[in-house]
Amino acid sequence: MSQGEYSVILDTMPQTESRLEVLFRQAGDGFLQVEYGREQRAALQDSFRMLAVNDIMHAKKIKGLIETVPGLRTNLFHFDPEILDRSALIAAIKEGENAMPTIDDVVLESRIIHLPIAFEDSETRKAVAKYQKEVRPDAPNIINGYNLEYMALCNGVTVQEAKNMILGTDWFNSGGGFWPGGAFLWPTDPRCALVVPKYNPPRTWTPEAAVGIGGPCVFTYTTPTGGGYQLFGRTIPVFQFKQTHPMFKDGPFLYRPADRVRFHETNEEEILYIFEHVHNQTDYEYQTEPGKIVVKDYLAWYNSAAVQQGMRELKAKQAEGVKKAPRL
Repeated sequence: MSQGEYSVILDTMPQTESRLEVLFRQAGDGFLQVEYGREQRAALQDSFRMLAVNDIMHAKKIKGLIETVPGLRTNLFHFDPEILDRSALIAAIKEGENAMPTIDDVVLESRIIHLPIAFEDSETRKAVAKYQKEVRPDAPNIINGYNLEYMALCNGVTVQEAKNMILGTDWFNSGGGFWPGGAFLWPTDPRCALVVPKYNPPRTWTPEAAVGIGGPCVFTYTTPTGGGYQLFGRTIPVFQFKQTHPMFKDGPFLYRPADRVRFHETNEEEILYIFEHVHNQTDYEYQTEPGKIVVKDYLAWYNSAAVQQGMRELKAKQAEGVKKAPRL
């Protein structure tokens, strides 16, 4: 670094066979961002590791560490700099990383949250129509008033096959981000790994509980907001600011890091009924069940011949789909 040049990267840890390079970034007086991978693309296995280290850090009960905010490939450490020195925090994180040379022994607490989804519902259709009218009339990702056909086209599959892929896997929450209470959801079955570009430019409005996909990740919108993910349906509330429903009594957010979402198809009438019984009647019962991810078992399944063959077949379809899909 030349004299006078400033870098927000405070320290690094080298890449290993089981871990991406780790970057420690200055993120404000009381914040440290730990990023996994500089140019490399993070994967689900990297998220397992990040969350396992996150658990190690919380178990240390470090004085001055206020909270952590796991994300897609980062973890934001919020600390009190008058109590906890930044260098001491970095040393503790490094210690946690070095205590876990591989992820073979990692077991994550991982609830399964069952969420209904109505594909191509009227509210998300309104968001697409508003975008086409007010932002980009010639948007190539809008086909027949929606984004599902474009999603299918990008991946070399039919619309029904795209729906089956969304319903055919659990979606792992690597952590919150983009908008309070949201979740970056990865497909645990790589044979269901749809990949799409984001809106260009983004939308100005998206309805509460809309479900979209950008890159490889699914996102459920917690509140009405802007957004850039390709929309394919709507689910039920995953956030309640007033916290009147029992599911939200301990906090306004439904998701925890390492949760798995399992979608099942329903119609829009049921979605609207559940909205009423979450926000007003407050008597809807969310379907959740406890669970664990034994990473060693998951990796054995992931590396099996059948799964690897399915991944290759999907990537071949996606390569053809990218050639045909218009660029955004």
